[in-house]
Amino acid sequence: MKPPPFDYFQAKNIDEVLSILNDYGDDAQILAGGQSLVSMLNMRLIKPKIIIDINFIENTDYITVKNKSILIGPTYRQLDLEKRVKSKFDLPLIYEAIHYIGHTQHRARGTIIGSICHGDPTSELPLCFLALNGKITLRNKYRKRQVDASNFFLGPLITAIETNEIATEVEFPICQKETGYAFEEISEKFGDFAIASFAAITDKFKTRFAVGGVSDKPVATEWENKNNLNLEEKLHEFALSIDISDNQHTSAVYKRDLIRKIGSKTIKKAIKRANQI
Repeated sequence: MKPPPFDYFQAKNIDEVLSILNDYGDDAQILAGGQSLVSMLNMRLIKPKIIIDINFIENTDYITVKNKSILIGPTYRQLDLEKRVKSKFDLPLIYEAIHYIGHTQHRARGTIIGSICHGDPTSELPLCFLALNGKITLRNKYRKRQVDASNFFLGPLITAIETNEIATEVEFPICQKETGYAFEEISEKFGDFAIASFAAITDKFKTRFAVGGVSDKPVATEWENKNNLNLEEKLHEFALSIDISDNQHTSAVYKRDLIRKIGSKTIKKAIKRANQI
């Protein structure tokens, strides 16, 4: 199919973007990487009146370290993070997960923030964003606010971004000492949408575990690492607590079983890595 008719605006600065968003609201869409947007346009799942291209705004394709955080701009590409040498050391969870995102051609255009804002429950970056307890900065014409990952995803392709807002920066905590990070994914074939994906972060005090693809948004839990901790019991309780439905690919029973088995594998891999540091 062909996309519906729309106006196209090539923004030169953020103020232009904010002004158009304020005027058009739901009828405007931001174009950064376009890997999800173009598909949705072609399938006519969305019918905006105007597309705002932010690719020509200067100084938006950055990644920088500030204090104990890594800040990423709205046009920074997934492939750039993948090729960045330091990513393996200061963003190990995302570095491991990013290879599962589509194929190289997708990552060459797709942006870090764009994937998070799209809010696909099967996507890897929203899961990592939640697992890492990241933060995202949102702006409209009148204010700027920061939203925690735990409050950002509201449902399938639904986030806390309001119709007149643009995400201008995402913040991830930098890799911590004596902490293990691990990611696993199950899909029909490599590069496909995830049937289920898992992220684990553990240190000597606590474990944080997140799962994507099994429900309408990524979900996370965490617990203290006590000597008598029963990992299988924790995962069983977590699997039962998630609202999971059957779909054309798998059953809810199968997905809960994945959480128990692949979840255990992911967490144990993170624990091993923490002990190796």
